[in-house]
Amino acid sequence: MIKMEQPRIFRSAVDEKYYKMSPGARPENTLRYEAAGIIVPTDISGIEAVVVLDEVLGLQRVQYNLRKACRVIRMDTLTHNIDVATKAAAKAKVPPMVEARVQSQDYERVPFELWKNVYHVAVADESQKKAAHDIMGLNVRDAAGALAHLENQQIATIMEAGTGTSDGADWGAAANGRSTNDPYIDIMTAFATIEGTWGHEPDFVVAHPYVWVDFFGNDFVKGQLQGTVFPGGKIFDLPGLPGMKGMSDWGITSTSAIVLDSDQAVVFGEGPTEAARYRVETAGYFAYIIRQWLEPQIVQQGAIFELTTLNA
Repeated sequence: MIKMEQPRIFRSAVDEKYYKMSPGARPENTLRYEAAGIIVPTDISGIEAVVVLDEVLGLQRVQYNLRKACRVIRMDTLTHNIDVATKAAAKAKVPPMVEARVQSQDYERVPFELWKNVYHVAVADESQKKAAHDIMGLNVRDAAGALAHLENQQIATIMEAGTGTSDGADWGAAANGRSTNDPYIDIMTAFATIEGTWGHEPDFVVAHPYVWVDFFGNDFVKGQLQGTVFPGGKIFDLPGLPGMKGMSDWGITSTSAIVLDSDQAVVFGEGPTEAARYRVETAGYFAYIIRQWLEPQIVQQGAIFELTTLNA
C-alpha cells in the first residue's frame, strides 16, 4: 500500500500554537518538538490539516463538561510529574515562653503517563465525487463528538474511583404526596468529610440528570427555590448551598452524585493534539487521523466524595 505522507500538525497544549513535524519525525517517542517548525501560510497541506484540527477542537469544546470540574494542567511531554503538598497543622494555644513544634509540608509526587485517544477519518474518491454533501466535514463532526464523549467517560471513570463513598437516601422517595428524604443531609455528609476532616473546600456537586430530576422535585429543595429560577444549563448555582455549583452529566452513574473540590481533587493532564493528512493512491482515498493525549487522575482522595443509591 502506497501512502503519500503529508506534514503532521501538532497543537501544543502549553502554548496553544501549531507545529509542523517533518516526515519521519516521531515526537511521541522523543517527547520533544525540536524537529517542528511553525506553520506558515505558504504551507498549503499543513494549513489544511490545521483547519481540520481547529474544526475538531472547536466542535469538541462546546461538548466538554466534566473537565470543567477538574484542574487542567497542560503538558507537551507524554510523561510528567506534579508534586502535591499535604497541609501542615498549626499549633493551638501555645503557652508563653514555649516553642511550638516546627512543622513542614510533605510532598507526594504524582506521575502522569498520558494515553492516546484516536479517531481516524477516511473518505473514498467515489464518495467525494458522488456526494451532495461535505462528506469529510460530516466525518470530522462525528470525530469531534466521539473524542469528546470518550474524554468525558474517562474523566467520569476516574471520578468514581475515589475512595470516599457513602450510601445516600432515595431523593425521589415520597409518602402521602410528600418527599421523605432530605438531599441536603446526604450532601452535608460529603461536606463533613471533605471540609471537616480533610480541610478542602468543596465547590461542585456532579450528578446524572436522573439524580437532578429527583433533587429539584424534592420538597426539601423546593423550599429553597422561592424566587429562584430553575437551571437553564448543565452548570448552575445550587439552591441553599452558597458558593456551590451543580453539574449535570450523563457520564456519571445514574444513581450517584460526586461532591468535590475542583481545584484539588482531580487533575486533568492535557497533552498535545495531533492531526495528519495523507492519501493512499492505490486504494483511492484521502484520510485524516486525529490523536489526543490526556490523562485524568485523582491527586487528593480527601477532596472528593461519592454519594450512591440516590434514586430507586
